[in-house]
Amino acid sequence: MFDGKTFQEINAAGNSIALLGSRMEPMKIFNSRLSLPHLLAPAFIGAVAIVTAPVALGATTEIEPELQQTIDASSLSGSFLAGQVAAQNNDDVAAVAFYERNLALDPGNEDMKRLYFLVLVSNGRVSDAVEVARDVTDFSEDNGLVRLILAVDSLKKKSWGKVADRFQQFSDGELDQLVETLVVAWAQLGAGQKDKAIDLLSAQEGQEWITFLADYHMGLMSAVSGDDNAAADYLQKAVDVRGAAAVLGETYLRANEALVRTLSRLGEKDRAVEILSEELARVPNHPPYLALQETIAQDRPLKHMLTSAQQGGAEVFYNVGSALSRQNGQQFAQGYLQLANHLSPGSDVVAMALAAVFEGQKSHARANAQYDLVGEASPFYRRASLAYALNLNDLEKVDESKAVLRSLIEEQPDDLLAYTTLGSVLSQHEEYAEAAKVYDEAVNQVFKAEPHHWNLFYRRGIAYERIQEWDKAEPNFQRALELAPNQPDVLNYLGYSWIDMGIHLDEGMEMIEKAVKLKPRSGFIVDSLGWAHYKLGNYEDAVRELERAVNLMPQDPVINDHLGDAYWKTGRKLEATFQWNHSLDLEPTDKDAAKIRAKLANGLDEEDPASAANQ
Repeated sequence: MFDGKTFQEINAAGNSIALLGSRMEPMKIFNSRLSLPHLLAPAFIGAVAIVTAPVALGATTEIEPELQQTIDASSLSGSFLAGQVAAQNNDDVAAVAFYERNLALDPGNEDMKRLYFLVLVSNGRVSDAVEVARDVTDFSEDNGLVRLILAVDSLKKKSWGKVADRFQQFSDGELDQLVETLVVAWAQLGAGQKDKAIDLLSAQEGQEWITFLADYHMGLMSAVSGDDNAAADYLQKAVDVRGAAAVLGETYLRANEALVRTLSRLGEKDRAVEILSEELARVPNHPPYLALQETIAQDRPLKHMLTSAQQGGAEVFYNVGSALSRQNGQQFAQGYLQLANHLSPGSDVVAMALAAVFEGQKSHARANAQYDLVGEASPFYRRASLAYALNLNDLEKVDESKAVLRSLIEEQPDDLLAYTTLGSVLSQHEEYAEAAKVYDEAVNQVFKAEPHHWNLFYRRGIAYERIQEWDKAEPNFQRALELAPNQPDVLNYLGYSWIDMGIHLDEGMEMIEKAVKLKPRSGFIVDSLGWAHYKLGNYEDAVRELERAVNLMPQDPVINDHLGDAYWKTGRKLEATFQWNHSLDLEPTDKDAAKIRAKLANGLDEEDPASAANQ
């Protein structure tokens, strides 16, 4: 979040800008659609442009007094510039406030209203955005974005006929057309015109992701209408399109969940269990699948996933938003997911997806506001709670983070993920002794170690190694390799540790070389190989590998420092000083920075050899 002083500086700069006679250049984005071939598989060739920059609501709508004073004193151009900067930095509380100040100074500025409209939509204030749209005189309904938002508003209000009226002509682009068609179909279902809705979707043709979504939503519509037999047929047809999972992964999981629920309701328990078992083999820890498995085992009745046309419309936007988010299109995903949230507030899957988007924007407080919406009855509750705790840690609320994680362990002592998450937080803050205790507790919960438990022993080994209890660390690394012989991180850590201690030199080098072959693009592992050569006095080999490591991770201060040491040992002293200076520019730890300055002052030969080795 920006403070008042920061915005005072931005506002002062804004005051000097001649903003075309107090008017902004018209926003071209409103007259076009944005193609996103780089974000999705080739099938998705277009998408609605929801935002101009990634924007996220703050954790609070409160404006600090100093910032409020800056807003109240800002000029027209200053408020515009400050709002733009705030929006680009995910501080929507300030962005909206500055835009509102701009409109207060120039109420007739329809270009500003357009920009304000975008910010409102991207952050879920759809009702407010609708009012803004109605206040813009030349907001043509030929504009796809405006038409879509007005249609969502009508669907929310159950004005079924108005939804279809918004789309007398569908937009260009396969994705836009399908989204609009699905929204119209759900409105028709809401109006009691199920057959008409099914006919509309049955006519959809094209690539397999189109037919998959059409079949999936026809299955959902049939289920909402009480026709479980038809629902099962459509949903089975959808999940048979396995290629859809590559682009629409979350939706494919949802389709299988809907199918299992429907089959269970039809009394086809064996078939439901068979499908669920196949899916759990593919995604073993998917919370809704685990919850379904427990419910079916207890012979408890299963409800349908959706119950209304509004939830169906929300599903459309969730399907698209989650797909965009998976393909690193967070700034576009946010808008779709906010429309889903508007139509189905309280949806746990939408909250989880929005939280992931905000985490991608480093808006940890905003992400936690979404995780807070996931209740204890949701299958995603523990996953949301773990993510919530990690965000608290990122927000430097470390004690709160640890308290949440410890409470999760108390609630479910056999949840190994809670232990490893707490161990990671403790290790990040160099509380290795406490982390080792947590990992000990976790191992005590493992009755029979399976291959996937390698990471638990690996983490415990690191914790013991950091507190210099090698007699406890080494057996954990070896146990991790027994469970997963080809884990490059374990091979690297154990192999390098042996070389560092001057034991098992040949075996240690073989381990590191194997790790590099398994993970050749890992700068850290290649650095280990180079540094191992350095420790063994193979300086030319060290230079070769460390140059590779620097190419892989050019911004890492430790790797650049290592390369400087290797250069010095091969007589390339000018290059060595360059690397050391470059390492200082990359902000190493205070301890490492002091060592580098000593080398720059005295050279490596005069440095304590033990000090160099311990880097």
